[in-house]
Amino acid sequence: MSDVYVDDELVFKAGASVNTNIVGNPSTERMCSVDWFDQTTLDTTNDYTQTLDGTNDLGALGASGEHGFKGTCGDSDNEVSFLAIGLIFDISQSPVIEAKVEITNVSGTFVYFGFSDATSEATPAATIDADGGTLTAVATDAVGFVIDADLGTSSIYSASVNNGAAVQSVDSAVDWADTEKRRLRVALDTSGNARLYIDGVQKGYIASAVADVPLCAILNYGQRAGEANTVVEMRYLKKWQDVP
Repeated sequence: MSDVYVDDELVFKAGASVNTNIVGNPSTERMCSVDWFDQTTLDTTNDYTQTLDGTNDLGALGASGEHGFKGTCGDSDNEVSFLAIGLIFDISQSPVIEAKVEITNVSGTFVYFGFSDATSEATPAATIDADGGTLTAVATDAVGFVIDADLGTSSIYSASVNNGAAVQSVDSAVDWADTEKRRLRVALDTSGNARLYIDGVQKGYIASAVADVPLCAILNYGQRAGEANTVVEMRYLKKWQDVP
């Protein structure tokens, strides 16, 4: 048996694209899990913690022929809602998470996607946000992407907080347009350094982004400027980490 190294991707062509294209049992070295949000109901008993804030904030699975999680922001400025998995990660296992996210109205919305040391916060505070125009954190340890209308821009920021210290941030110089879908990936190494990728391209690096504490994958979404009922959709959540 020999190893086959793949630098980019495997492409199944011709008959392999329509027939069985893996023979035998694939066995991954790292934990690999994907939630396509294709269940009939959102499991908030065992799999997810959902915290909704304010009037008309909603969080539910997609409908009308579309899979994914659909978060509807409420009616008032600074309302923040959360969807999070359990605290199953720490940096010793080099965890990685990725989501495909769509924002319908960037100028009226706040979004955070990444790791956090808590599955929710006391709203209206968010994991990391820019309420008032400055990036601040309520979480003690967290790292991820911030897209916040209160920054006065549609730019995507990488941001982190380590053990309650000041927020570290990197402007990706990538702007998010209304109804645009983007793939966001946050990868941690065993030192807590973070690499952040947008649509497969690294756009941020934060050294010592977080401490070695239990972490979850979390999505925050909320209202800015009172633009009622804007929508944030997460089409999937992918998770990887070493097996302890």
